[in-house]
Amino acid sequence: MSPKAPITDSMSIPEILAQYPQTQSVFAKYGLHVAGYKALEHENLFATSRVHQIDLQAILSDLNQAVN
Repeated sequence: MSPKAPITDSMSIPEILAQYPQTQSVFAKYGLHVAGYKALEHENLFATSRVHQIDLQAILSDLNQAVN
């Protein structure tokens, strides 16, 4: 059985961080320094990946690996 992927592209970064604080280093790896960045509160991960030109599948994989 493969590990569950609890983080999806419809979640916001603050929502992800609230549930999984250990993901902050993953966001930093992708250049998303999330502390104090208000725009991220209104975007889901899908939109954030497009705005910041981040590979959505790569960041989702890394985030879910960090929580599993």
